[in-house]
Amino acid sequence: MDIFKKIWFPVLLTLSGLIVIINGLSTEQNGAFMLGAFALVIAGAVSLVAAMVQLSKTLRLGISVALAILIAILGYADYQSIKVPIDFQNEKEIRYEHVVQRLKDIRTAELAYKAKYQKYTGSMDTLIIFIKTDSLNVIKAFGEVPDGMTLENALDSGFVSRDTVPVSVFDSLFGSRHMDGRVHPFVIDSLGLVPFTKGGKFELEAGIVERSGAKVPVFRAKDGAPFDKSDPRMVGSLNDPKTNGNWE
Repeated sequence: MDIFKKIWFPVLLTLSGLIVIINGLSTEQNGAFMLGAFALVIAGAVSLVAAMVQLSKTLRLGISVALAILIAILGYADYQSIKVPIDFQNEKEIRYEHVVQRLKDIRTAELAYKAKYQKYTGSMDTLIIFIKTDSLNVIKAFGEVPDGMTLENALDSGFVSRDTVPVSVFDSLFGSRHMDGRVHPFVIDSLGLVPFTKGGKFELEAGIVERSGAKVPVFRAKDGAPFDKSDPRMVGSLNDPKTNGNWE
């Protein structure tokens, strides 16, 4: 009975470590997790030896303290190995929401630029000047449609007329009526800057590709200072005439 009292905890500690190792191998846990599991086995084994062998109280106390410190250090390292990736992912999601919003704004401006000039621009300065100073031709209807009459009938009857009028690019694309649902307000001079960075810029390029014998303009805007360097956000392509983002 005395021997059971001495060894039950070391045996339990050793078995716990073995179970954790098996679980870690089956679920492909990281190195810190496995190191902690091996530490449990070692702690249990050393404690078992200490319980079985006649050691002085001072030596047993020293071993116990050393093992407790080792387990605490490895436990903290294991906790950090789980917490750090989670924190990184949460921060990435917050930042990338803002990055994607800005890439969408760049795409909106590029599509308007192409509609007017039949090409994209690879210059962020040119794009910003276009938004600030240029205009888009918009067809507007003037007059009122009488009750019971369609718009086309009203046009034919002269109650309503249509005309093409120039409208500011800024008002047309980024005016107050377009602000609902945005992650952050539109600030024109920040269009080329990557959010949450100190001076990080979007890389904007434009070019021409040939498809079915026709030359087609293309553009690509890419996060030049990505929070996750292995997963930068971008929109458009220099190889294909597509304007979707890699998050879509």
